[in-house]
Amino acid sequence: MMGQGIRQLFLLLALDIYTQMSVGQEISLKYDLLEQQSRETFVGNVAVDSLLKANVTQEELERMKFQILTQGSKDASYFIIDEKSSTIKTASVLDREVLCEFEVKCVLEFSVAVYKQDQQHSSLDLFKIFAIKVNILDANDNAPTFPQSQVALDVQESVPVDFVLLTSGAVDPDMGINNSIKSYTLKPSNEMFGLKEIKNIDGTTDLGLVVRYKLDRETLDFYQVEIVAKDGGFPQRSGTVMVNITVIDDNDNKPLFSQAKYDASIPENHPVGKNVLTLSAQDLDINENGEFTFAFNSRVPQKIKDKFAVNKTSGEIYTISEIDYEEEDNYQFLVEVQDKGREPKSSTSVVNIIILDVNDNAPQISVNLLPDGTDILESAEVGRYVANFAVSDLDSGPNGEIQCQVLGEFFKIEEIFNNMYKVIIKSPLDYESRHVHNVTIQCQDQGIPQHQNTSSFLINVLDVNDNNPVFLQSIYRATIKENNPPNEVITTVKAVDKDSGLAGKVTYFMHTDGSDSFHVDSTSGVVTVKKSLDREISPVILFHVNASDAGNPQLKSSTLIRLTLEDENDNTPMFKKSHFEFYVLEEQKNLPIVGRLFAEDPDAGPNGQFSFDFASPRYPEFILDYDTGLLKAGMLDRELKTVYNFNVTVTDKGNPPRSSMALVTVHVLDANDNMPRIIYPDNHNNTIKLMYTTPKDSVIARVEADDIDEGNNSVLSFYIHKVEPTKPDLFKMNAETGELMIAKTMHLYDSDSYRLVLGVKNGVFTMFANLNVIITVSNNTVLGAQSPGSGENNIVIVIAIVVVTVILSVAIIAAICIVKYVDRHRQHRKESKAEVRVDLKNPETLVMAGTPQFTDIKRNKKEVSFSLSDEDSMNISSLTNITSFSSYLKNPHSTYSMDGKPLEQGPQACSSILTNSSHHSDFSKDHLTEKNLNTLYHQQTPSPTWLQQLQEKNRRDQALRKAGDDDSEMSAESATSDSGRGGSEEDINSNRGNPMSDTVSGVTTV
Repeated sequence: MMGQGIRQLFLLLALDIYTQMSVGQEISLKYDLLEQQSRETFVGNVAVDSLLKANVTQEELERMKFQILTQGSKDASYFIIDEKSSTIKTASVLDREVLCEFEVKCVLEFSVAVYKQDQQHSSLDLFKIFAIKVNILDANDNAPTFPQSQVALDVQESVPVDFVLLTSGAVDPDMGINNSIKSYTLKPSNEMFGLKEIKNIDGTTDLGLVVRYKLDRETLDFYQVEIVAKDGGFPQRSGTVMVNITVIDDNDNKPLFSQAKYDASIPENHPVGKNVLTLSAQDLDINENGEFTFAFNSRVPQKIKDKFAVNKTSGEIYTISEIDYEEEDNYQFLVEVQDKGREPKSSTSVVNIIILDVNDNAPQISVNLLPDGTDILESAEVGRYVANFAVSDLDSGPNGEIQCQVLGEFFKIEEIFNNMYKVIIKSPLDYESRHVHNVTIQCQDQGIPQHQNTSSFLINVLDVNDNNPVFLQSIYRATIKENNPPNEVITTVKAVDKDSGLAGKVTYFMHTDGSDSFHVDSTSGVVTVKKSLDREISPVILFHVNASDAGNPQLKSSTLIRLTLEDENDNTPMFKKSHFEFYVLEEQKNLPIVGRLFAEDPDAGPNGQFSFDFASPRYPEFILDYDTGLLKAGMLDRELKTVYNFNVTVTDKGNPPRSSMALVTVHVLDANDNMPRIIYPDNHNNTIKLMYTTPKDSVIARVEADDIDEGNNSVLSFYIHKVEPTKPDLFKMNAETGELMIAKTMHLYDSDSYRLVLGVKNGVFTMFANLNVIITVSNNTVLGAQSPGSGENNIVIVIAIVVVTVILSVAIIAAICIVKYVDRHRQHRKESKAEVRVDLKNPETLVMAGTPQFTDIKRNKKEVSFSLSDEDSMNISSLTNITSFSSYLKNPHSTYSMDGKPLEQGPQACSSILTNSSHHSDFSKDHLTEKNLNTLYHQQTPSPTWLQQLQEKNRRDQALRKAGDDDSEMSAESATSDSGRGGSEEDINSNRGNPMSDTVSGVTTV
């Protein structure tokens, strides 16, 4: 090995010389690398760091190859280099503490050779060699470590305070100020010991435990402290050592006797070598300081040493020669105990031995038995006499005083008189436990030593029948199948009796609770069944078997037999009802639960498990859970079908299976799922007409409606939804009967055409219908509320109206012709003529002229004619004794059909006022004043411009009335209703005298 190393060194030296000669001086590169980095951690790039890359062309650099020189360098194996890029990386994880243990600096050195390829020959030539030095930087990857995890130290209890116990400090392989050990702490602190750091010349640290207080081993002989060493690195690491301190004993305590004086008494015939008493002592010190020996005190006379001796180890004092009471009756002397310490300590005690006179006679016992012998029945009562005996002792005093007893627990003695006793039974005798008793009488005197004597005799116990038979098991368990054949064996019972003879002979018989169904053999105890059993009646049968002996009296006992019957499929599952009735609400979603089918099968196991199914007929509307019997329903419609009847079956899982059937009736309960249907009013019959004088609370119509639901769902309530024009206090409706009534006393201004939207609801749905109510001021024509059965009466009324209209039309035409003829002849005599024409297409225009087109206006009388074209929104007829005002507006509200849907808007009659001269003469042609007009129009619509112009003209005509008072003969002609000659041409144009002026068209719902 050494030769090989020399050769490697020689080659390296030759290479170095060659390098120096060929490439010049070696270039050194230095790097810093933190230890514990992962493998292939980047260290540096030789080409870049040496500026080689900057000093050669790229083409030259590409022809270079880099290599770590491993020969002669122990550190080269720790690194690898990329031969093209010259990047140096670690070959493994570097541990500074392994590479440079206990060294302040850790530098790894190796060389990198650079080879350059020749362009012509493609051969490599050494170009340069770089010396690489990698300084391995320390990381705090080691915790301070003590040489041992536990240290044991000993300290004399006599050491002074501030005494120091030395132990080794911790070692941290890491280097540097921060990574090395920074501090030591002691746990627990502020107690018996303190901590002191002692720096050594070699840089290591010893630790000193400083005794802070006086030690006392007898108080506490052991201490345990923990020293923690911490470094200054990040993260901070620490190490601990447990120091066990044992306090070493000093001989600072002397041994002490347990007694200051020992007293003992021995008889004069005490055997030689026998112990008299034992000395005892205690020393709180340990080891040799606590070990001690016993001995006579140096002042003890020889005569005592001739009679007694002391065992120096055990402290026993024993005799070494005969003791004679007559020679000496008392011995008193000193003994001492001394420890084995370097400086022995000792103490003394007094021993006093009294010699007693010897008792050398034992008591004498004389026993007298019964003449019948010593046989006693085991049933003999406690306290019965057995024998008697007398006792005597030749000694006197305490040595002659005698005490006697019977050994054992079954007998005792009672004193008859002095030294005469009898033996009696103390505890009950048991033949089965013990047949013979050895009765031993023991008597002893009170002498010293005490003498005793014994005497014995035998007692024979005779058996009696005092034990019941006992079964080997308190309960016998057996299992058979139901429907068993008779005489099948169930089990075998056995009982034993401890008595002897006939008293121990056992026979078996059935208890009354099982005698009907079971039998037991009196000798063998075999239990059989008499008849077939049914598990469904009783799955578990409990009964008793008795046992008795042949003794006198006869004794008995019993045991329980638990018989379990295994099931057979001998029962059919049955529904709890033959007919199930359920009720379910119609129109429910999510499969509502209809009910549950219940069945039962007294069998057990699979024989008692069953499932449900549909039988004929099957309805797809229902779903049955085969396991639970839960019946659910799909979507049902009571209006289509109210009751479902079908059969269901229940089948068990036995082999073979059994099944039964039941009828199921499902009643479909009504849900409020239908809208009410309004019969009246309808689209063809929806108008009624009445006078404003109709009394309050009068029934003017009755809404007829129905609902195909049943019960409370078909109960309808009626109400008024809307009134147009709005007069909420004019009508009221009975919510239960649907009667529409007048809610208040009506006045003339209540006369109008009203559209009522009537509602009918059933709690969920609401339907609406329109009813037109026309309140008039004339009684010429009254249209009552139509009902479906009034068609023929309406036809008669219509025919009558047509006939009357034709007659009146002819009369009016004739009257008009006469009036026109008369008017032409008197127009030249009139001082002023005027006619007011109102064109509702242009209501702001008022035209007055003195032409024949206007009606004569005489004093105190005047005619007013209103004409409207078809396009006007209001039609005002002539104000005669039969005056008609009709107005038509577009209905601003929606109209509801019979199904509650809004219809297209159309014209509706909004108001109608019919007057008659016989009832309201204030509105006649001759009496129509400005006040009358204002009142009339105030009831209908706001005053238009033409009405204001008319009022202005009336004021101008006041003067003309005064001038025309003398022409009274013309007044009769100016009122067509009074003269009967008909109206003028203007009258005809303005519908004056129209016989249908008090007829209002019905309201049509589109």
